[in-house]
Amino acid sequence: MEAAWNAFGSDSDSSDSEGDNGVAGREVATRLMQQYNTQSSQQKLGSNSDNSNSTSISFQPSFDDQKRRTALLPWPNNPPLYLGPAIVDKLKLGGGRGYTATTDLPPGTCIVIEEPFVKGWSEQQMGKRLGLESIHHLFERDNAQSIVQCMEELHPTKDKVESVYQGNSEEIAPLDKIQIVDMISSADSDASHCEEVRSLIAYAKDREIVNSDGTNLNSRDINRLLLTMRYNGFDSGLYLHFSIFNHDEDPNCIKFRPSADGTQQRHYSEARTTRFVKKGEALTLHYLENPREVSHATRRKILWDQHRFDIGDEEAFKKFLRLMDNTDTRNKAVYESELVHGSFPESNRTGTKDDSGGDAPVACNIENSLDDLEDMVVELQAMFLSNPNEGKSMSSTSFERAAALELTVWELITAAKESLGNSNHILLSRCRRLHLDSIEILLEHCSSILDDKASTELMARFLPSARELLESQQLRLGNDHTDVARTSNDISMAIQALLGHSPKRLLSLQLEGMLSLDQCSRFEHFCRKEKERIERLFPKDADKIISMANDA
Repeated sequence: MEAAWNAFGSDSDSSDSEGDNGVAGREVATRLMQQYNTQSSQQKLGSNSDNSNSTSISFQPSFDDQKRRTALLPWPNNPPLYLGPAIVDKLKLGGGRGYTATTDLPPGTCIVIEEPFVKGWSEQQMGKRLGLESIHHLFERDNAQSIVQCMEELHPTKDKVESVYQGNSEEIAPLDKIQIVDMISSADSDASHCEEVRSLIAYAKDREIVNSDGTNLNSRDINRLLLTMRYNGFDSGLYLHFSIFNHDEDPNCIKFRPSADGTQQRHYSEARTTRFVKKGEALTLHYLENPREVSHATRRKILWDQHRFDIGDEEAFKKFLRLMDNTDTRNKAVYESELVHGSFPESNRTGTKDDSGGDAPVACNIENSLDDLEDMVVELQAMFLSNPNEGKSMSSTSFERAAALELTVWELITAAKESLGNSNHILLSRCRRLHLDSIEILLEHCSSILDDKASTELMARFLPSARELLESQQLRLGNDHTDVARTSNDISMAIQALLGHSPKRLLSLQLEGMLSLDQCSRFEHFCRKEKERIERLFPKDADKIISMANDA
């Protein structure tokens, strides 16, 4: 993110005043947005501009005892690249185990760095629910034997599955019945599935792939492997140690995907805390990655379909958020972000609940619209990436599509505010983020067509969306989340562009706390400094951490 800020010149306080550098306003705004978008697309885990402030430096003692703690993991012979100040404890959550903090942790603390044990999925599997073709793809690997044996310790573990089937059926725990017995029974009722399983058993035998006790794989093992992949898989592959994290509707950690920094591809993922975590507190992730901002009903359905656990109706959801015995305003904000005109929408495991037989619930309609519009954004971005010179010879059709997209999203925000009756509804955050993305497409790729007035109006619509998005994010995510840094960056960029291009239009927005040029400059300064502060919490220091861990 630091590179993106070079577009605004010096970070000194002198850049906060109004002023005019003699460059035409429209060209300034366009250049700022173009440079911001070009470089922010390369942004991954935060700035490395000030590694001296890296929070990992405060936790060097965690390197000293890393070998002892990794030896206690389910896979001591396959440790992560780094295990931070956390241990695996028995918990009532999830599969009965999870990470807990060994000491008080500030936001940005690195918890785990790990390469996927199984990188990616087969081409036939992409875009579909994990099926038996993924098991076949796994068996084809040179290290298939090691993978199969390590997967015995993933949820549901081989010991757990065997104990469930060997015990008294009346003594089976409700969650085990749902996640293991019912799922395997349902699969076994499908004749074609059973035929594929038999084929996989034979293939494993031919390749001499066996269980850790030396026995040949049977149908229960194949079904267990399938459940293990469904319950623990990420888009980027299958991880051993990330699988220990439990899901939370208000998680205190975030997972960064494998990425490239412009010089090399990094195959590891890392998890860092996003807020202060007390010693002994469970460390959790949100299992939904893309997008995270979906309604409670949709999350409930996806988590049930993919992981076979239920976040429940309103009362269960409150319990999940610990609202019964917790006065945390953030937990309350997470709950309130689901309300529609002050009421919590009914749902069940299959999604939204509509017993009236009438139109689909409001949130469902908005999500359907968002899905379609997000597909359009992906399509436009792919078109411009495949033809980088498109912006120089922009066809009227391409421009009209991009402009129509922005206008449609803007109108969706207006309609959604009214229909939801909740300015901080979680779907409005997704709407606003999409609106910012659509404007960035226009300013980055359509500058040859946009005139002064159009550029100004785009920036004038960009800023309110970013401001409202920031307020909602701070309520739900706290002040130290990387999403807050990104939106703070958007706001600062927009204010600077409007100050340089059309201060009068900026003031006409009449945004709270921005009623004068001095207030606008002060708020820009605040957002810029917040962006920098949060970036220092999430530095690009994973390689350094790995090196220090290896030397410990």
